[in-house]
Amino acid sequence: MISYARQAVESGRAGVNQICRLLDISKKNYYASRSPSERLQKRYGWLKAKLEAIIEHHGDYGYRRLQVALWRSYGIRINHKLLRKLLRFWSLSLPRQVPRPQKGYVRRILDFLQKRANLLYRYRPERALEVMVSDITEIPFATGKAYLAVHLDSVGKAVLGWKLALRPDASLVVESFKTARVRIRGLLGYLPKLIQHQDRGSVYTGERYVSAVRRSGCYLSYSRTGEPGDNAVNEAFFSRLKQEKGSVFREAQSFEELEQMMVQAIDYYNHRRYHSTLNYRTPSAFIQDYLASFPRAG
Repeated sequence: MISYARQAVESGRAGVNQICRLLDISKKNYYASRSPSERLQKRYGWLKAKLEAIIEHHGDYGYRRLQVALWRSYGIRINHKLLRKLLRFWSLSLPRQVPRPQKGYVRRILDFLQKRANLLYRYRPERALEVMVSDITEIPFATGKAYLAVHLDSVGKAVLGWKLALRPDASLVVESFKTARVRIRGLLGYLPKLIQHQDRGSVYTGERYVSAVRRSGCYLSYSRTGEPGDNAVNEAFFSRLKQEKGSVFREAQSFEELEQMMVQAIDYYNHRRYHSTLNYRTPSAFIQDYLASFPRAG
């Protein structure tokens, strides 16, 4: 009976009230028999063209701005929940909202401290093995890209620790830091409480890295937000590395081949490349000269 009533109404032979009285059915049952999508289209189909016109000229609008635009352009008021339902029903795309990850407790503390978290803001190291700086960069190769983390001596420019991986996660910087500490112990015979400086990236403010640095007895220092010059030593190293070896790295056919190239590149940088800022000595020679001038006891 209800299906017959619907056919009669849709064909225009009679109105809803007439059909429902004739067939002795309630209007409630008649409307309930229609699918939700059918009811939406029947009731709000006239609104689709107006929404499409607004979205065509304002593709970056979210549903709340669309709600305002409907009122100001056409005098139409609509509940925001209904508007979102209609947008989904008609597959009218809106900009995807990318959720912002919550800041960790270390990042919140750094934001509160601002430049006071940068121990190098007023202090400038003058000797080797006083301050170590770290950063990450992308290294493209033939079949993809890898990520290089390095820990450099701020004054001597030596690469004390590094790690290459296919993902820029916490293990990348932690392993690079641990390698650097092993190297420093081998040079000095003990582990000094040096300053460990880096930017405020999530891998550097995460629990794994912070815990590793604190357990080693180092002092944490962080660059100011949006100030790459606070870590100029790393910026200069990466720029030099890519300028001199970038074309070679891009020829690597696998990650393993790239890793071998990186071993050779860093060995060259540490032991054979002269630096003008080091009075044309290599980083390793500069470190050795420093060790010859100061006692190795801690």
